Amino acid sequence: MNEFQIVVCLLPIVFMIHDFEEIIFFKPWVNKNSRYLKKRFPFLAKRLLPRMEALSVAAFSVAVFEEFVLLSIITFAAFYFDYYSIWLAVFMAFFIHLFIHIIQWMVLKRYIPAIVTAILAIPYCIWGFIIVLRSHLFTVSEIILLSLAGVIFMVLNLLFAHFLAEKFDKKISIE
Repeated sequence: MNEFQIVVCLLPIVFMIHDFEEIIFFKPWVNKNSRYLKKRFPFLAKRLLPRMEALSVAAFSVAVFEEFVLLSIITFAAFYFDYYSIWLAVFMAFFIHLFIHIIQWMVLKRYIPAIVTAILAIPYCIWGFIIVLRSHLFTVSEIILLSLAGVIFMVLNLLFAHFLAEKFDKKISIE
């Protein structure tokens, strides 16, 4: 296995370690910080907090599970078929996602459930990005386009994953 393939295979592991922090600390954090968020960001809080407060840890885990399975399939397929374009799109989306958490942390000026593992995952992503550049598999233009495609895919899949999570909560509350 070469260095590029190691970077590819590590993505689901790094993703899951990062999302464990979110799963474990998301609900207590929302409960503890909802008043602060309502005061500091009333417009956003009014739109987002009701959904965040209503989401159970189990439902949030369903969303993470869907993302993990999809990412694992993409990673396995990339490795098996030696075709890395879709993998690079999701890798770059994950990399950008980490910076979004860092920006959230800087704006909120307090711990958010994702910042510790976001900071810890940045070196992996920088190393991975350097390996991608050294591999010469992609031009800079392709990397930019795949990054854009990855972010669009990530947003759409995040909406789908949260849709599944909400359905899960509704189904569980009925039973």
